[in-house]
Amino acid sequence: LAAGGTLAALEELKVGKAELGLVLARPPGHHASADTAMGFCLINNVAVAAASLADQGERVLILDWDVHHGNGTQAIFYNDPRVLYVSTHQAPFYPGTGGLGEIGGPQASGLTVNLPLPAGATGDIVAKVLDEVATPVIERFAPTWVVVSAGFDGHRDDPLADLALTAGDFADLATRARGFAPAPGRLLIVLEGGYDLNALKHSMAATLSAALGENYRPEPSSSGGPGADHIEAARRVHAVQLS
Repeated sequence: LAAGGTLAALEELKVGKAELGLVLARPPGHHASADTAMGFCLINNVAVAAASLADQGERVLILDWDVHHGNGTQAIFYNDPRVLYVSTHQAPFYPGTGGLGEIGGPQASGLTVNLPLPAGATGDIVAKVLDEVATPVIERFAPTWVVVSAGFDGHRDDPLADLALTAGDFADLATRARGFAPAPGRLLIVLEGGYDLNALKHSMAATLSAALGENYRPEPSSSGGPGADHIEAARRVHAVQLS
């Protein structure tokens, strides 16, 4: 049902019934590979949606802002030039993948963009690394659809991780996702992690609001955390891919 929900949402979007798709799926999916369940994830819900779109000739950006790296999603599309995978995640951390050097296979070099961040990183760092490192790659790729692995376990109150994001930061991320979509009706947001219920509630509401171009911010954006050196390291890796 979780995986099928992504396909049902895509069908509604394709016929113009909405400008945004939101799938509140459980269990999450981005750790599941094509043939193996892992890390709370049974089927890779986002990968099901992205593969369906790619098989119809679309160019798909998967933006994964869960606090954990989506190793399953990366593995599925690592050598697929139809899909660009961009991940911000805490590192070092579970599942131990998502290093800067993981940039895609020979047929899709540069189409995996990992943006690992240290514990304590705040929203200004996440926004800057997306703007300065990922956005040029996304613009060159020119996606026709955007699918978001929207994990909210990067919230400062989440018990399973150590980033310091707020609901306002997720609104900022959703605003960027909306900007990456080429037109209304080409953005699908799928829930991944998030294990503090109040943080999840506020973050999801802020995300949905921003993705619709509205302004609901139950918490302000955060700033001042570590990670500037991580931005510079990521910039050096992906500048080579763009040259």
